[in-house]
Amino acid sequence: MDLDSNVVINHDDNTNLSDMSSHMDHDPYMHMSGTPSTGHPKVDMWRNHNFDSGFQTMNHSEAPSIISSLHPSSHLSGMSSMADYETVPNLSDQQKQKFDGITQSPLDGQYNTVRAIPELTNLMKDQDNEVVHKAVILMQNIAKMECDLMRRQSEARIVDPRVIFTLRDLLRDKADHPNIIRFTLGTLFNICNRQEGIELVTRSISMQPDIIPYLINHIGTFPVSIYKYAILTMHSILSDKQRGGQSVAIARQANAITHVTPWLEAEKSEKLLPVIVDLIRILCEKNNDQKMIFLRLGGPQKLLMLLQNRSYENLLWRSTQLLKMFSNFDAPNLVSCGGRHILARWLSHDSPRLVLANLETLRNISDVPSKTREDLLLKHLLVLINSRNPQIRLYSVQIISNLVANNKPNKEYMCANHAVEILVRALSSATQHMQGLSSKEAQQMEDYMESIICTLRHLCVGHPLCDKVQAFVFRDAPLFLDKLLTMRPVLLKHTINLLLKIVSQNTLLTTFRLCRIGDKGFVEQLIHILRVACNQLNVQEAIEGVRVKEMVHLCIQLLRCVTRDQDILNEVVFFLQTPENSRVGDGRTLPIFVLQKANVEENTKASTLALIYNLMHHEEMADVLERDEMLVEMLQNVQMQSQTHPDLSSLANNILKMMVEKRERTLQRHNSQLEDRFGNMSMMKSKNEGLNNSIESYEGAGEQWSAPMSDDSMLESYCNSSGGRDSSRVSEHYNSPLYNSPPPMYLDYHPTMSMPRDRYYEHPQPSTSYFPRPTPPHYNSYDNSPPVYNDLLPGNNVPPEQHYSPRNHPHARF
Repeated sequence: MDLDSNVVINHDDNTNLSDMSSHMDHDPYMHMSGTPSTGHPKVDMWRNHNFDSGFQTMNHSEAPSIISSLHPSSHLSGMSSMADYETVPNLSDQQKQKFDGITQSPLDGQYNTVRAIPELTNLMKDQDNEVVHKAVILMQNIAKMECDLMRRQSEARIVDPRVIFTLRDLLRDKADHPNIIRFTLGTLFNICNRQEGIELVTRSISMQPDIIPYLINHIGTFPVSIYKYAILTMHSILSDKQRGGQSVAIARQANAITHVTPWLEAEKSEKLLPVIVDLIRILCEKNNDQKMIFLRLGGPQKLLMLLQNRSYENLLWRSTQLLKMFSNFDAPNLVSCGGRHILARWLSHDSPRLVLANLETLRNISDVPSKTREDLLLKHLLVLINSRNPQIRLYSVQIISNLVANNKPNKEYMCANHAVEILVRALSSATQHMQGLSSKEAQQMEDYMESIICTLRHLCVGHPLCDKVQAFVFRDAPLFLDKLLTMRPVLLKHTINLLLKIVSQNTLLTTFRLCRIGDKGFVEQLIHILRVACNQLNVQEAIEGVRVKEMVHLCIQLLRCVTRDQDILNEVVFFLQTPENSRVGDGRTLPIFVLQKANVEENTKASTLALIYNLMHHEEMADVLERDEMLVEMLQNVQMQSQTHPDLSSLANNILKMMVEKRERTLQRHNSQLEDRFGNMSMMKSKNEGLNNSIESYEGAGEQWSAPMSDDSMLESYCNSSGGRDSSRVSEHYNSPLYNSPPPMYLDYHPTMSMPRDRYYEHPQPSTSYFPRPTPPHYNSYDNSPPVYNDLLPGNNVPPEQHYSPRNHPHARF
């Protein structure tokens, strides 16, 4: 009696298979004439009621996926079977006799799977290929029954590793018989779609690892869809969470990726392609050798072609996920292949997971320079900035920030499409919503604001409209003063960097000087930040990823820049002379304290010298600086380093000249007073004594200055005494419960976390109620202001616009 390969056999089924024998014998080629009748009610119902299991049309299944429910790691959703209707071999009577022992049970005449499995295992080793063919068909039916929710038994029937070893032998020995190979792979495929089955297969592989290489050999076999079974079975084995790791290692050694990758182009089915993509992901994950092979095979280009020509969401998402892996491995290659343009097409898709995967991939490659226009990508990103999804918002701004850095065409496009207005509005909205957030939400919001500020900084320079951008951004100056008051390290860093760009315009210095939140202004808060950073120089190297030395440098640089305005200079001098700022470390004012620190960098010393030069134009501050013997000694040592540090030496020399000129002016006034009181002889005597004292202080001193500025012996007493005497006091705000920040020692000032918008001044007005502000000299034109260092200092060039790089900073730190 012949058994149809599509009949699911069950020893609990009351159907007597002998009733179907005559029908099948009369129609051995029933697969070629439409949908045949099996004589089995349940089978006929499945085959005749327009039910598509997914494999015939390769469309979505009309019912929940059996495989996905049993084996979640398999992405073959809806493909409950891939077998076409096959011709049952016409066996001779002698051949049929070999199956007599398994077709009927001695007790009830029904088929018994428990007895059939070992019998079929032996028949699959038969020398007669027709017998082997029929035996493997019946074994596939049993395996198919076990992964069928409606017909499975309470216990698995295929539990013997010898079944797997026999199937392995068929893969090895029957390569010239496609039908046998196909049903062998089909049997393995169905076994792997039940948890007990995948455990059996992986356990068998641990005993005989060559199962995987024989399986891989048939991935390239095209006839009768053999490769589909091979790919699906391989994916199920490698996806196993318990034993999949050892199988992956074996597959890599067998060079599986070279057999799988070509199917990215050759395969037409959108149901099978996601499995192929995910199989490649498993092989390449955490293995650079496999990634290199995939690159040599042109894998990323093939994935981009799928994204360009396909529309199935699951395929698009998995392809993008795999591209994301290679965006961290070979970003320039993806950009050169047009990856940014192709990925941009899907940023308006309805699938949030697809949009996020595209944004993550784009973020990883957005710092790669490209000469192609990015208008389409920037257009989509501007829309996504206002997304309700915080991750989408964050990634969008980070990508924009990288795309506009050092890219004039992109900056011009952004300015022409109201990007600055959108970014400022988004920053204002984020500021208002900071309160009441959880720790994770607040961190994400801070990263978002950091990215916006960094993007605005890029847009403030490097294109014809930069002056207008700076003026527009600073229309809401209290928004940026608020960022200084919150004292969050990353926001401080990028806000000061942005202010450095903005205050390059003389017309914006008035806004900088007049802006207030409560009674606090930019200058007071900036000097407070500088003092806090100085107290941390010997305590910790970085706070939440921001280097303390960098904060010192940025504060000094901004103070140097804004003190070209005489009113701001007066205000800076006032706050530098307050007790908390004039007695830092061993009792010196902040600029001198920074200059004497041996561990600050050269560009910081250059900016500090330039700030001191500017402060020398304030008469009262000049007296303080000129009387500081330690400052004079340091300047003399720096002056002697003209060979190694010519820029610093020039700055020190200019300051010393100003001190000499000030002393001469003071001496002339003193002599004039003496002449009025005692006459000409007394004046001449006093003058000669004064000049001798001046010469003793300066002339010939070069031969006496042997120690360079960085000599530890000269600076030891200052470095050791400047560790921050108030370091035991922890700011309540800085050690915020939001982020569990390291305590940075805020000495005496506790700003609020975020000021409400109604406390911003629409048109900031000067306020003099909180300190007795000195009466400054007024200059009608900046051309008449005292000469100060405002241009780029030699050797202190502005750094290039920095890119966000997730390969080095996984937590969105720019």
